[in-house]
Amino acid sequence: MATNTDSTHKNDQTPNDGIVLNFTPAEQQIASLPKETILETARRGSVTIVNACGGRGICKSCIVQYKDDTAPPASEQDQHFFSKAKLAKGWRRACQTVPQQDSVIQVPKRSTAQASRVFVAGNDMWVHPEPMMESISVTLQPPTMQDCLSDDQRLINAVNAVKPGSCNSIYFHVLLSLSSFLREEMWSVQAIVRESEIIAVLPIGSPMLGLAMDLGTTNFCLMLVDLQTGDTLVTKGVENPQSKYGADVIARMYHVKGKPAALKELQQATVASINEAAREMCEKVSLSVTSIVDIVAAANTTIHHILLGLSVDYLGMAPFPPVARTTEWIGAEYLGIHAAPGAHLYAMDNIAGYVGGDHTAMLLGIRADLEKRTVVAMDIGTNTEFSLIHKDKYYCLSTPSGPALEGGSISCGMRAADGAIEGIKVTGDEVALKVIGNCEPVGICGSAVLDAVAEFFRIGAIDPTGKIDPSSIFADNQEKVGIVLRLSKNNPDIVFSQLDVRNVQLAKSAIRTGIEMLLDSAGLVAEDLDKIIIAGAFGVFISLESALAIGMLPNLQRDRFEQVGNAAGVGAKLALVSGPLREQAGILAAASTHQEQAGAAGYTKLFMEHLKLPSEFAD
Repeated sequence: MATNTDSTHKNDQTPNDGIVLNFTPAEQQIASLPKETILETARRGSVTIVNACGGRGICKSCIVQYKDDTAPPASEQDQHFFSKAKLAKGWRRACQTVPQQDSVIQVPKRSTAQASRVFVAGNDMWVHPEPMMESISVTLQPPTMQDCLSDDQRLINAVNAVKPGSCNSIYFHVLLSLSSFLREEMWSVQAIVRESEIIAVLPIGSPMLGLAMDLGTTNFCLMLVDLQTGDTLVTKGVENPQSKYGADVIARMYHVKGKPAALKELQQATVASINEAAREMCEKVSLSVTSIVDIVAAANTTIHHILLGLSVDYLGMAPFPPVARTTEWIGAEYLGIHAAPGAHLYAMDNIAGYVGGDHTAMLLGIRADLEKRTVVAMDIGTNTEFSLIHKDKYYCLSTPSGPALEGGSISCGMRAADGAIEGIKVTGDEVALKVIGNCEPVGICGSAVLDAVAEFFRIGAIDPTGKIDPSSIFADNQEKVGIVLRLSKNNPDIVFSQLDVRNVQLAKSAIRTGIEMLLDSAGLVAEDLDKIIIAGAFGVFISLESALAIGMLPNLQRDRFEQVGNAAGVGAKLALVSGPLREQAGILAAASTHQEQAGAAGYTKLFMEHLKLPSEFAD
């Protein structure tokens, strides 16, 4: 099916000025600009409409319904997408529809779902704290007529009296409030010193805080850490605000390509989300963000570049070069992040265009530098990154596994929110569903996508080629969609289509092919592996049995698999708390040998082989 992204192709008519859209259930009225799609209007007005592809018309997530008989003629794409009955009832895709008059637009729950399951935990690892700065408590003598030394020199002298030669300057922005702060604290303070410079002044007894961040494509996971004890004080997960411009990094690259203002908009939205989360976390422990003196961010290369305001124009084009693999410390203030005056942000080193600092953090989080076994470590998502650890060498690659495993490009797919089916089990003529929030299902999220293929394959409703058996008791023939498998008795619209099965096959084959190519590069086979480590939120919630049943992972003994949670977040924390481990993370990134999967010898053959479902798992 051809894809048109220019709004002039979506409807023949040009909308008039003064059109107002009333979005329900948000009950928000927003004026629509000329030639603006419903999705674009919603974005401007901060009305959430999920759009996995970023509004390019190539997914199924932004469905809406006109509720007042004002729906314009459907675009050519939507005529192919919806049945005649649904079009007649006012169903459209928001990215493909330019409104023609004042209208009431209902956004269904599946298209507004706010993530309710943001995973922040990992196998937290304590390490002896060796932060990049130190706290030195001092008591100053107040100035007198006989001793009128400047406040800054008085503080520097006091610090050097406690620890000779440790300090020779004060970060300028500390000076802006230094005089009043010293007097408010009765001249007893703790100076935070980094590389001979005072970067913050805190009350005596106040913790020296750090912020570790795993900035994922879908969600941000943040940890507020006491740098002196190594304890995690508060954890918080929030949705990545960039998601409204697309579920994957490709959509976001497309949105900002050649548009500095759009890049700045995404950078500011990212920083605003970090600031809000940090403020809420500090409030929970009755502290201020000004106690945050160090920040570490782990992110894929695209999110890393957006956070730092770097161009992503060339990341989307072969050979996918990043602007920077490694960056020096960056002033938090320069980025707009609220913290202590002299706090810096350290971004974990990238490895390649599609293997970023989050993968470096994952390697540190599993302590790959200490690993003596033969291990494949992977973080499954829209883009899946792998590392093979073998004989003190690190081989890595990434594969575009697509959005299917996160509910994108699935006909009834949605994010992991209340109402999302997260688990499926077929017994006899019954489909048992596990639904987030224990409520009526409205769609299906990534973990259940694997279950659907695995379970229907197991009972013969799907054959080894991925074809749905039209004679299955669960099969229906739907207009515009073809043969589908019913998932819910109560909601006939929740189905799994033939195209959904194909999208899962493409995703699982990409992942399995990536594993096989890594092994082949080292002259190994799957049986040589001591362990397969599955990191990340998606990896925690998937059924290992389903992943094996569809051939996404090698069929090894179950004790060779380990689901470790948010290893990237753990790695970011380790790099925050320990200077030596921060250095070790850089060594891991530099030592990793990146392989480009696209165009590699044997890739196509392997990919085609792994599209099939393994017959040994069928009943």
